[in-house]
Amino acid sequence: MTNLTMADVDTDVSMLMGSFRSNERHIPSLGRLLKISASIPLLAILLSILSDINGYLSLYHLRASFSGYYYYFLSDGFAVVVPTVLIGLLFLFMTYNNLMIYMAMPEDVRRKSVILSHIRKIVKRTVTLFLVLMILSALLSGLTPWFAFAIPALLLALLFAVNLVVSSEINRLGAGLALEKISKLIKKI
Repeated sequence: MTNLTMADVDTDVSMLMGSFRSNERHIPSLGRLLKISASIPLLAILLSILSDINGYLSLYHLRASFSGYYYYFLSDGFAVVVPTVLIGLLFLFMTYNNLMIYMAMPEDVRRKSVILSHIRKIVKRTVTLFLVLMILSALLSGLTPWFAFAIPALLLALLFAVNLVVSSEINRLGAGLALEKISKLIKKI
């Protein structure tokens, strides 16, 4: 991100505020919002299941079978997948609310906005880092099944990390108060 002045940020915030006052405001579809919001939790659940399978294969590699995994999952394996599902639901609802505000803006405004493009880049980097760590955990769960528990922990940490990074970047740019007004304006709509 290039160095910005407060005039650049104020101009960008004015553009964002103006987009909510215009009649071009978008009402995002429920299906699209759910699809985007559920992508990371579903990936985490898939990685959790794969790490569970990897852990099972490392423990019972000589006697591994589908029925053996079924009984392993019902007795011990679900302890990794169930927390991932529960944290994934929390992640889905929290992401859904943030995406609803983001998707309500017209697409051309989202592309032009310096603030939103900067935040989008930071969120992509943060999510990519956590997904790489989840994939490594799924792979390393073959060495020790305890790595499988890192996936729900990383998903929970990602939820807090994204919200923390976004709010700190908004405040760093000095746009916190203006974007808070936008959020209140959307809630009134």
